[in-house]
Amino acid sequence: MGANAEYVARMKDQLKKWDDELDALAARGEQAGEDARAACLAHVKSLRASRDVAQQSLVRMRAAGEKAGAQMKHGMESAWTAIRKGLDKAAAGMGA
Repeated sequence: MGANAEYVARMKDQLKKWDDELDALAARGEQAGEDARAACLAHVKSLRASRDVAQQSLVRMRAAGEKAGAQMKHGMESAWTAIRKGLDKAAAGMGA
């Protein structure tokens, strides 16, 4: 397995973990007061959109060869960092 394939496999696992976190965050948001619920669910919606973009990039990266995949890795790392920060911020706002 090449470096690109290994990276894609790790990121695929990370996407699954983030899906679980987003589901849990949305469930907590549903239990919050009206204003907090609306803010949380809007944030979850935004994070899901970012997650979907990352998923699409991962699909393209999986299809790319090793050299192209390595070039795409930097952009993926930026996307992962943004999603992670968003999840952390949302979880902190929900008292998690």
